[in-house]
Amino acid sequence: MKLKIVLVTWRFIIDKLVSSELIIRKSFIYFSTNQLNNFLNTKELKPNRMLHKATLTVLFSIFTLIAFSQNKKTNQPTKWLNFVSCPIIRDSKTLPCWLVEYEGELYYLGQQGRTSSAFYPPQLNHQVLVEGVISDEPRICGGIPLSNVRISVMQEINRNCNTIWPAEEGYEPPKPIPPASRSAMPDSLREFTIPFDFDSDFLTLHTTLIVSEAVRIAHILKNAKIEVTGYRATTLLSNEIQMKEKENMAEIRVEKIKDILIELGLPKENIRAHFSEKSEPFDGLNDANKRRVTIKII
Repeated sequence: MKLKIVLVTWRFIIDKLVSSELIIRKSFIYFSTNQLNNFLNTKELKPNRMLHKATLTVLFSIFTLIAFSQNKKTNQPTKWLNFVSCPIIRDSKTLPCWLVEYEGELYYLGQQGRTSSAFYPPQLNHQVLVEGVISDEPRICGGIPLSNVRISVMQEINRNCNTIWPAEEGYEPPKPIPPASRSAMPDSLREFTIPFDFDSDFLTLHTTLIVSEAVRIAHILKNAKIEVTGYRATTLLSNEIQMKEKENMAEIRVEKIKDILIELGLPKENIRAHFSEKSEPFDGLNDANKRRVTIKII
């Protein structure tokens, strides 16, 4: 009877550890449980000795599992998330928070701010493509923070994306987001990368500053040759769906940057613009950074 209690206790512990995602190798569970079953079927052992050996096996297994779980925590792989969903705005005591739901979990995107803020917020009535890394930081406004998050507003109108939550006690926002840095780039810099949202050639204040700095440095060098290259990309979503940008998006982006460079005073004949017809390779990890235009001062 006591031996059966040990076995039942062991299986209960295993279930709890599995539900907490603390087990790395499930085969170890079956191995340890089978050891106990073998003890049950061993008639040669006396009851007290069987109970003693079974108990030691359980204790040894638990310590081993703890060691495995600690190893898992220290070597936890980076968890990327790429998905499309409706944004949610939650009011707060200061500035509203932007959240999004995916597979039953709530994620924090950022805080409503000014156009000069580092975080550029999404829009209601539009779905958003969210690309980021799950952070281990505490929840903000009720959502798990995403680091290195990139938000792309989908162009299509979706009237279902209109959720606004009132402010609630316990869901505190972070401190107001500081404005994006406007410090000048080094005059020695010769290559610049302008990132873009998915399927868009829109320039935010932050990306406009990159173009402005490239022009400033090109003017310092005088009569410099400028090479502008446009790229389009594919995003691999977490559900394995591939989101491809329009076939002419790289051309649209590079032509826009070229026109801006000319409007800002760089000689047209000094600018060589070209684009990649193929979509950049995707891996679901760094796809957002491949939607870009590069400026190279030669």
